Amino acid sequence: MPNFNIETAIIISFILGIILPLVGIGGVISLIIMGFIATYLTRPEDTNYKVGGIATGIFCIFFFFFGFITPPTLPYVLPNPLSLGILVAFSGILNLILGLIVSLIIYGGFGLLGGFLAVRFFMEKKEKKQEFKPSQPRRTLKRA
Repeated sequence: MPNFNIETAIIISFILGIILPLVGIGGVISLIIMGFIATYLTRPEDTNYKVGGIATGIFCIFFFFFGFITPPTLPYVLPNPLSLGILVAFSGILNLILGLIVSLIIYGGFGLLGGFLAVRFFMEKKEKKQEFKPSQPRRTLKRA
C-alpha cells in the first residue's frame, strides 16, 4: 500500500472524483472508486474504511455548494412571492437542509463501501505476536 497521510489521500481521491466524470465514469461507481482510493492510499497504521466515507462526504459538500453557483433552469413566468407566503420559503430551507443530510448519508455510504473493499482485499494482515507463556516444569512419573 502507498504511504500517504489521510489528508493527502483524501485530496488525491477528491481530484480523482472530479476527473472520473470527464473520463466517462460517473455516479455510484465513481463514489465507490473515490472511497477505495482514499482508503488504499493511507498509511497502514491509519488505514480505516471511514477514510473513504470522509472523502466522499467532503465531495458531497463541495457539490452542494457548487449547486449554489450554477444557475437553475427557471420557467419564463415566475409566481408572485407575495401570493406564495412565508411557508414556501421555510419549506424550501427545510428541503435544502434535508437534501444535504440525505446526500451526505448516501455519498458517505458509498465511500464507506469503497473503503471497506480496500481494507478487505488489500489490507496487509497483521501477524499477532505470540504471548510469552512461562513453561511449567515437566512432571515425571516414577514406576515402582
